[in-house]
Amino acid sequence: MKLEILSEEKENQLLHYFCLISNNHRYDLTIGYSNHFYGKAMVTSIQSGKMVLLCQEDTDTDDYWADYLGIEKEDIPEFQEFFRLVLQTRPFQEQY
Repeated sequence: MKLEILSEEKENQLLHYFCLISNNHRYDLTIGYSNHFYGKAMVTSIQSGKMVLLCQEDTDTDDYWADYLGIEKEDIPEFQEFFRLVLQTRPFQEQY
């Protein structure tokens, strides 16, 4: 099998590191903003080692992101508010 590079782009990404603490848990997250994720940010949990792509509109669907990021059930409402503050809204993509 031969691999062929179809395209390669470089970008200086804006990367934020957050250490968050709730009443009973600590969370270490990185949030990477890119022009390549269609308006979403790459949120990675250092504890779980897993990543999800999120935007503000995704915060209500915690069944999608909370388990991947290792967020405890009692901390989900606070994380929804946190993500609404730090994540961008997803821009409208026209399709032709």
